[in-house]
Amino acid sequence: MEEDFCKENLEKIEKRFFSIAEITGQLIFDGDAKTGKIEWSGSIEEFTGYTPEEFSKFDFAACKTLIHPEDRGRVWSALENSLKTGERFGQKFRFRKKNGSYIYVEDISVFLKNENNYVYRGIGLFKDITENKHAQEKLKVSEEHIVKYLQNFRGIGFELDNNFNLVLLHGAVEEITGYKSEEFLSGKTSFAQLVNPEDKSNFLQNRKKLSTGSNSLVEQEYRILNKNGNIVWVFESIQFVHDIDKTNQFYQGFIQDVTEKKIAKEIIDKAEKLRKKEIHHRIKNNLQVISSLLELECENLMSSNLEHEKITEAFRESNNRIVSMSIIHEELYNSKNMETINFASYLKKLTDDLFKSYKVGSSDIQLILDVEDIFFEMDNAIPLGIIVNELISNSLKYAFPEDRNGKIHIKL
Repeated sequence: MEEDFCKENLEKIEKRFFSIAEITGQLIFDGDAKTGKIEWSGSIEEFTGYTPEEFSKFDFAACKTLIHPEDRGRVWSALENSLKTGERFGQKFRFRKKNGSYIYVEDISVFLKNENNYVYRGIGLFKDITENKHAQEKLKVSEEHIVKYLQNFRGIGFELDNNFNLVLLHGAVEEITGYKSEEFLSGKTSFAQLVNPEDKSNFLQNRKKLSTGSNSLVEQEYRILNKNGNIVWVFESIQFVHDIDKTNQFYQGFIQDVTEKKIAKEIIDKAEKLRKKEIHHRIKNNLQVISSLLELECENLMSSNLEHEKITEAFRESNNRIVSMSIIHEELYNSKNMETINFASYLKKLTDDLFKSYKVGSSDIQLILDVEDIFFEMDNAIPLGIIVNELISNSLKYAFPEDRNGKIHIKL
């Protein structure tokens, strides 16, 4: 009676186990180690593509053909070892379905021994892990892309725990710092120790902003002293992050070597300061020229009894000289290299202003500019501009009396 009850319970448990295996898409087998015959249960058709009748013909030897050729040697060697020793078997491999396609499976098996310590039976389960395998492969590819990105931009990626202890470090660590990643991860050294003393206060203050929550992202530039004793400028971007459920809080960021950019910027800034200083020096000299011209006109006016019209004319001439120099400064400002001006463009503006000054726009005096693009530095452009100003002014004043028509021809 008790034996019948146990048998009935065992059959119920077995039936439930097979039902669960079928529902979850798993494959169960019970194999005879001596004959090689296997009894299959579970989701046979869904898992293999074969009907239960077709798949019942697959014994131990036939199962070898279902393993991908690249995985076959490894898996079969492990199986033979388990059949000999009775050790638990666990392998992941590619399994060929009826249509020739492969899925990734995990085979977990146990082996039973008889009283003579020989394996006589193997019971196991096949589980489809294709989706997990593909997810792992995608994650691996994604990680490889991140590593390549960090290497290409010569940067260091890192992760810190909530107490700013380093837990992850990758990228051009040795290239930038001279130290190996292991030296940082072991705590033998730290980035804070490498920070230049002049920058350390600001560095620690920014870390404090992150820890207090006043900032969720901090970007800063600072200097570190690498292992070889050289100063390296780095740009650091670090942000506060947490898990989806907000149980774990940590910091992620990257460090990039910006030494070359920093040096280049310093060189450009110095050159810009020198250039501005030179321009201001030239402007000062030109203003002194203007002052001398006005002083000369003033002396002329004071030493003679000129009429009002002649006084006006004298100041107009002085003004034209000033304009001729101001146009040069305007052209220099608009020039790409800020060192030279296009004298052809300058002559066009200068002559336009002179014709307007002497109100010749509606007369029959024609201006012919026969000039090519030619570039002069300011030291040459200013005296040449004053000369042209004087020649054109005199031509407009004296060459065409009584509204006579004619031409002014400038060739350069």
